[in-house]
Amino acid sequence: MFAKLNKEKKIGAVSVLVGFAFLLLALLLIPLKTAGSGKYFLLPIAAALILLPIPWLWKDGVRQMKEKPRLESHWRRMRQSGFFDLLTLLFLLALVLGGCWLFGRLSYQAALHRHAPGAATLEEARLLPDFVEYNFKQDLNLIAKSYPSFGWAAVIAAAVVLVCGLYMRFVSPIVQADEHLQIVHKVYRVAAQYAAAILVVIISLFPIYWMLISSFKTSDELMRAVPTLWPDTFIWSNYPNVLNKAPFGRYLVNTLVTTVIMMLGEMTIGVMAAYGFSKGQFKGKNVLFMLVLGALMVPIQVTFVPIYVTISRLNAIDTWAGVVLPNMVSAYFIFMLRQNFMAVDNSYIEAGRIDGLGRFGTIIHVLCPMCKPTLITVSIISFINGWNSYFWPKMVTQSEASRTIAVGVQRLKETYAGQFVSNYNEIMAGAVMAIIPIVFLFLILQKYIMTGMSKAAMK
Repeated sequence: MFAKLNKEKKIGAVSVLVGFAFLLLALLLIPLKTAGSGKYFLLPIAAALILLPIPWLWKDGVRQMKEKPRLESHWRRMRQSGFFDLLTLLFLLALVLGGCWLFGRLSYQAALHRHAPGAATLEEARLLPDFVEYNFKQDLNLIAKSYPSFGWAAVIAAAVVLVCGLYMRFVSPIVQADEHLQIVHKVYRVAAQYAAAILVVIISLFPIYWMLISSFKTSDELMRAVPTLWPDTFIWSNYPNVLNKAPFGRYLVNTLVTTVIMMLGEMTIGVMAAYGFSKGQFKGKNVLFMLVLGALMVPIQVTFVPIYVTISRLNAIDTWAGVVLPNMVSAYFIFMLRQNFMAVDNSYIEAGRIDGLGRFGTIIHVLCPMCKPTLITVSIISFINGWNSYFWPKMVTQSEASRTIAVGVQRLKETYAGQFVSNYNEIMAGAVMAIIPIVFLFLILQKYIMTGMSKAAMK
């Protein structure tokens, strides 16, 4: 696609791409104090690289646009674009944000006048002897407290609408008139997609990178006011210190055993319940399924008191059974498996019954093989949830013999005397060791997760 362009358009396209790369780099470096003043020189360089190639990029398109007769008005042409509807919604959002800014500004000034008559700004109000800033801030509503943010958001949204509208009005006809310029804009579109994907990946992986790199820092370096993106000196002793300070081996065994038991319980009960709700015929099936879905809306923080009382009466506090029993059933997995089982045609089940299969045989030999991706997905999600579970194990475990790894990492903050210390570097090292099995599991089985999710959503 890029090879079809002539030399001038190739140079112009590359110049614009480099200019946008410099612009993005400058915007990313502005919040960083360590980048120095050199980051501000990237802005004029980026503007020059983007604007200078425009004459030789657009000259053929402008000439061809003038030669072709215009069949319809520019307004009608813009209205026919689906992107115009999106800009309209963005413009309405800008109006709403602008209205919030105006309301917040008026509310702010009214509250300031009540607490400091005659003062136009907060700085002037602070000079008054009877002004209490705490009472003033408590009198502000939510919109008044953050009205500058609404204003900036409205300005940004309006600027995007203006730039995109000008592009559709003046640039789009030029692009449509020149086939080579259309190729250049396709290159821009692909480059923008890759840049957006890379930016999302960086944002998503940065917390993991920060955790990993912090596990090799000293405690003093980690607590600096200006954080460093790379350790001054790699401290490899953080990991041995973690293993010596807490029984991580025991935590891993406890977590692995309880997670596997919970996964098997959720899979077994989920498959049987999903079969009943999808292929079974009995009175009240839909009502019972609605109750199951209702359980999705109730967090464990609401129900943990009666669950804790029940586990206590079973004498299962500080045991594997106390950790496992409340997590043997998952309403979410029942829903996923039911949706997948409903997508299986009943003719397969009838064929199995003709061959002599009962209900359990139908589940094992017909439904489960046909829904293998979803079953693998459910088991992976169950394993990850069990491995990362913190709230309930924190409530029900009391000794090192039954604590899971999520609770054990938090215990690293305590010394042998029970005092809390700021050893966040060791906590980061423990967190890295805790997530390694989950990361490897996801990397190996990620294709099954995507396949299972898509199939569960088809019905």
